[in-house]
Amino acid sequence: MEQNLLMERPNEGGGGHQENENGNFGMESLGRCLSSFVDEGSTESHRFYLSRRTVLEMLKDRGYSVPSSEIDISLQDFRGVYGQNPDIELLKFSATHISDPSKRMLVIFCGLCQAMKALDLFKFKIEIFQ
Repeated sequence: MEQNLLMERPNEGGGGHQENENGNFGMESLGRCLSSFVDEGSTESHRFYLSRRTVLEMLKDRGYSVPSSEIDISLQDFRGVYGQNPDIELLKFSATHISDPSKRMLVIFCGLCQAMKALDLFKFKIEIFQ
């Protein structure tokens, strides 16, 4: 089996670069191809995944009881649970404040126009995160 040995050779600029034993500066030393990081899923599911994770992190930072497993879920696992086109009804969740259980937060996801119209229906404090 052939091995690719890397060695450091200084260049004129004083820095260094990696060269394999054949004198090539091959890409094999960089690891996986960037194309392997391309997301094949829907943009909508990716946006909901990022939005949900951000809200969970914000709630945890503000003292709400949020399991780390909910924050740390991978995009693939998120899509496994909620699908490529998540149903916004399934995305809603509530959280309770750790030091004051009477403080509860209900988080719902909806389109901005729908959210603005719905604000008048609630008789309690509402914060909009954009």
